[in-house]
Amino acid sequence: MSDTARRSICILAHSHPDFSKGGGELAAHREFHALRAAGRRAVYVGACEVGTQYAATRPIETVLPHGPDEYVYSFAGMAGDRLGWDDPQQRRALVEFLAGLGSDVYHLHHVWRVGVDLIAELMEARPNATFVMTMHEMLAICLNHGQMVRTRSRELCRRESPLRCLSCFPDQSLERFAFRKAALISVLRRFDAVLYPSEFIRARYEEWGLTGPHAAVVENYLGDEALSLPRAAGDSARLAPRFGFFGTPGAHKGLDVLLRALPLALRESPAITLSVFGCEREDAVRLFPGIDRVIDAAGQNLAFLGRYDAADAVELMRSVGWVVVPSIWWENSPVVIQEARRAGTPLLVSDIGGMAEKVEHGVDGLHFRRGSPVDLARALVDAAQPELHGRIAASQRDVPGRDAFLAALDAAFAPRGAAA
Repeated sequence: MSDTARRSICILAHSHPDFSKGGGELAAHREFHALRAAGRRAVYVGACEVGTQYAATRPIETVLPHGPDEYVYSFAGMAGDRLGWDDPQQRRALVEFLAGLGSDVYHLHHVWRVGVDLIAELMEARPNATFVMTMHEMLAICLNHGQMVRTRSRELCRRESPLRCLSCFPDQSLERFAFRKAALISVLRRFDAVLYPSEFIRARYEEWGLTGPHAAVVENYLGDEALSLPRAAGDSARLAPRFGFFGTPGAHKGLDVLLRALPLALRESPAITLSVFGCEREDAVRLFPGIDRVIDAAGQNLAFLGRYDAADAVELMRSVGWVVVPSIWWENSPVVIQEARRAGTPLLVSDIGGMAEKVEHGVDGLHFRRGSPVDLARALVDAAQPELHGRIAASQRDVPGRDAFLAALDAAFAPRGAAA
């Protein structure tokens, strides 16, 4: 084991997968387990909204144990945007706990629910430690949940500026946007390394002004359990017309685009079916007013199959011929793309951002025009052809293994001045 591999690591994340199963917290927790499985010393510390709600009415310890070398903390003392702390006492208690771990490396997976002020204070408390940040989205750049999508028109935003941001958030001020950017960049430039799960998001941050730290593109690790599953080719004649949507049906995930595309595709290819994993019909109707008429038009060719456990995703994806990722925002490195690749299931994705980067059109998947039900319907009809499905399925790349992932981490975790 190299000297770098012997270093102790604290993984600090904005949540714990027991309470929230977003891509960032899953990636952080899978890293924790991969490190421990490889014999490394690792601790996981994640924010916990459950504790925060509890703390609103009664005292609670800032940090609570949540398993072997796992802890959760309350962020009840944070400001409304969750990027800084209103309560310096709670922040100081968390800093003291984190510094007291004595970790050689602090690997953060978010600024949100951690706080730029806490990061700066922790760096001062542990001046000889190595600090690494993974950027899972563009929250530091964009106040609109890091989406880089205009709040009023749902148009894509290709660059930030105080005036453009003010048009999306007229209740704010030019001075606040300028201060926010300056504060974030000032702290982020102090990191020893910044990791990005896609080349797309690295370019966005560098254009924004985040230069200086060692930067590398490191794909999120899908986890030992998923990597242990076998990959097997399915029957294209049976699977080609079967499509699946996986994940939460949030406004920017594009489920409404897919639902509107389905009846259009059925006019030309009535054998097409769509299974929606992650929500019920009533969830879709509540999120997208008027979509009930579209759902009725699809009839029995559409099925809502409800919530699913992330551990079952790869197996469920083998039940469909294509996984559709119709997000209308840029995305970065959607875990659903990794899961589909692990399953060996081809992908249909929007033609922007990390989706277009991760899936090569005509090689291991197909692209369609972002936000266009008509173009997505065309792609569904094309993809339903068994010959095309067979060719695309045969070229599916697998996800990175644990050894390659840990080697990339070691390069980032190397002490200051050491060769990567």
